[in-house]
Amino acid sequence: MKSNKTTTTVLISAVGGDIGQGILKSLRAVRPRVRIIGCDMNPNSPGLFLSDAGYIVAGAKNDAKKYVGDIVRICKKENVDIVFSAQPYELEVLSKLRESLQKKTGAIFVVQPKQVWDISMDKLQTFKSLANAGIRTPETYAEKNGFNILSKQYGFPLLIKARKSFGSGFHDFKLIRSKEEFETAWSKSDNLIIQEYITNKKNEEYTVGVFLDNNSKALGAIPMLRTLRFGLTFHAVVADYPDITHTAIRAAETIGAIGPCNVQLRKNSRGKPCVIEINARISSTTAFRTHFGFNEAKACIDLFLRGKKPNLSHKKGVAMKAWDEVYTSILQYEKLKKKGAVILEKQKI
Repeated sequence: MKSNKTTTTVLISAVGGDIGQGILKSLRAVRPRVRIIGCDMNPNSPGLFLSDAGYIVAGAKNDAKKYVGDIVRICKKENVDIVFSAQPYELEVLSKLRESLQKKTGAIFVVQPKQVWDISMDKLQTFKSLANAGIRTPETYAEKNGFNILSKQYGFPLLIKARKSFGSGFHDFKLIRSKEEFETAWSKSDNLIIQEYITNKKNEEYTVGVFLDNNSKALGAIPMLRTLRFGLTFHAVVADYPDITHTAIRAAETIGAIGPCNVQLRKNSRGKPCVIEINARISSTTAFRTHFGFNEAKACIDLFLRGKKPNLSHKKGVAMKAWDEVYTSILQYEKLKKKGAVILEKQKI
């Protein structure tokens, strides 16, 4: 904890992504104001120009060693207090080195411990852990014979998805309605699971943000009834869904999550909540949550940096995604591309 500083400095890695920009928006709502450093592998990232300073870093997928070195360098140069990322390739790397990176940099890394991250990334292990705790999940198999078991028990459609996925979810699943469709989809990868498809009359789906302390005890949760577009929540209703919220909290606590955790659920045909996925990180609806009072980024600063219990109360309402634009000068843009870093100043375009 860096108590001698008057201004908290935050680093957001993968600041160009939708989640990175959501974290940035959430941090802009923090008072007193925090200094935001953004980094991304892509110089065309708009998040770099929305930060107080922006840096180009190596991609964690292609050069993990250089990516880590870049993060350490930025943390030391900018005297960073706390680091956020929600990009799966980055979190895969950072979760393995979480303790050592915190010692090297003196910064808090908002990253799940490796064992928690590994469970959450492996959907089969996630479902097994939850089922063992008595939490309803889709019946799931990683073996081809699972098709015969599930089709006999539940009929069609069934769901095929990636067992371990680093990308946006809408590329990683497929509804199948015949054995021929199954055979074609199953032959394309050795990283697949097949499972019961959880659905209900209204095809409703929920996303719940759960925030947990260092002992994996939930300090708050915010549920949303959501509608998806392009794999992202573009419309959400924040209201009271007690059975959904209770199940989500149990799920996040069961896998041992710390800090922000996102749980996705559906109700089955009998109206019972079923966990369909867990993302042990901040999710793309974080800006929605902040608007309604549930600021996960601020909660991380309060709890992990200041040792203070966060205020996670929230109000009800409806949220909708909208497009926006970012502008910068040619001078600032060329400076970033040439030098790999830029200090942002207010400017007229």
